[in-house]
Amino acid sequence: MILIYTHKITPRLRFVMRHIFRRIMGTPYEITDSVDAFVKHAGPKLTYSRQPLQSEFFIRAHPLLFDRNIEPQDIHWRNWDEVPCFFEVDTRSTIPFDLFAASFFLLSRYEEYLPHQKDQIGRFRAIESVLSDRQEAMKRPLVDLWALKLKEAIKKAFPETPFSDREYEVKVVVPVVSSHKYHYRSLSRHLFEVLLDIVQFKFSDVGERLSTLLFFRPDPYDHYLSLKNGLEPMNAELLLFFQFSRYAIQDRNVSWSKNKFGFFLKHLNDYLEIGYCRSRLAVKDAEVFRSELRKMQQLLHRPIRKTVLADNSILLPDAYQELVQEEVQEDFSMGYSDVIGFRAGTCTPFPFYDLGLEIEQPLRVYPICVTELALAQLDKETIESQLKQIAHQVQSVRGTLCVQFSNEYIGLVGENTTLQLIQTLTE
Repeated sequence: MILIYTHKITPRLRFVMRHIFRRIMGTPYEITDSVDAFVKHAGPKLTYSRQPLQSEFFIRAHPLLFDRNIEPQDIHWRNWDEVPCFFEVDTRSTIPFDLFAASFFLLSRYEEYLPHQKDQIGRFRAIESVLSDRQEAMKRPLVDLWALKLKEAIKKAFPETPFSDREYEVKVVVPVVSSHKYHYRSLSRHLFEVLLDIVQFKFSDVGERLSTLLFFRPDPYDHYLSLKNGLEPMNAELLLFFQFSRYAIQDRNVSWSKNKFGFFLKHLNDYLEIGYCRSRLAVKDAEVFRSELRKMQQLLHRPIRKTVLADNSILLPDAYQELVQEEVQEDFSMGYSDVIGFRAGTCTPFPFYDLGLEIEQPLRVYPICVTELALAQLDKETIESQLKQIAHQVQSVRGTLCVQFSNEYIGLVGENTTLQLIQTLTE
C-alpha cells in the first residue's frame, strides 16, 4: 500500500487520487495528514504538499486542490519526457509538475465553469479548451499518460509496489433519433415526406420508401441486431440510446405514441440493454427530460441506467445534476461533436465531480473521442490514419475507447463500412 501525506485532505484531492491510483494505476493507497503516521510507515510513501518532510518521494502541490474557489488558472505548457503537461513546480519535486492538480483541472471540466464563448447551440467549444493550445494534446489521454509515468517512477523508487493491469476496451455508442427511416410513420407524414423527395428530385428515395413499406427490403436504419453480431468477434460493445419523445421539428423521431414503436423497443431490449437519448427539447427543459425518461422506464419496466445527450450538449453542472437526481448511473456525452480528441483529457471512465457543490457524484462519465461529424471533415485516408492514431494512444494506456456514430450515419454509409471503421480500432 502506498501512503500519501498531505497537509490538508479535501474532496478535490480524494477525487483525483482515486482516479489516478485506483482506476488507472490499480494499486492500493491511503491518504493521511498525520506526520507521525507517515514517518512510521515502512512501505512505499510519497508526500504531496508545499514542502517535503524529509528526502522522500515528493510532489510539490499546486493550490488548486486545496481551494474552494473557481477562478482562472495560469496554464503554461512544458514537456515531461515528450508528454505535454502544465502546472510546473520547482526542482525539489520528484515530478516536474503537479500532475494531480492538472488531472483535476481536466477531469472536473474546470474550464467549462469559467467564462467562455459557446457555439450556436450553447456548447463548450473545443477551441476554448487549454488542450487546443498545445499541438496534438487533445488527441492524447494525458491524464492516463501522466499516471502511468508516475507508476514507473514509483516502481523505480519502490520496486515491491503491487500494480494491476487493465484491459483495452472499445465501446460503440449509437444515439438513435430515428429508429427507422420509413416504418412506424403515419400516412400523412409519409405523404409529406414523399412530396419533399419529389420536389428535391430524390426519386430513388421514393422507390426505396415504397419497397420498404411493402416489405421487399429491410428498413435502412433497422440494423441493430446484425450490428451487435458483427461487433462481437471484435470484442467491441454496442451501446444503443433511443430517443423517446413526442415528434417535433427539432426531434424528428418516431413518436412515443406509436404502439408498434414501443413493442419494437421492448423486443430489442430482450437482446441488449438499451439506453435513453435525451432529445434537444429535453436538453433545454428539465421537466421534458423527466417526462421522457420516466415514460421510457415505464415502457421497459426497468430503470434506465445509461444516457447520452443530443448533440453532446452538456451544460455543466446542470445537465449532470439532473441525471444524478434521476439516478442515472452512466453518461456517454463527454466529447466534442466536431473534433477528435479527449475532452476531459482521459480515456478512463470517471465520476462526475460537481464543482458547484464540491462533491463527487454517483454518475459515471464515459469520454467520447470520435464522432461521425468529426470524421466527415476528413478524407478516407486521413480517417484511417486518425483512427489508428487514437486507437494506438488508448491501447498504450489500456484504456476505454468510446466512439459515437448516429443511427442515421450508419444507415447512410452502410453497416459494412461502419464495421470496417471499428475493425481499425480493434486491430
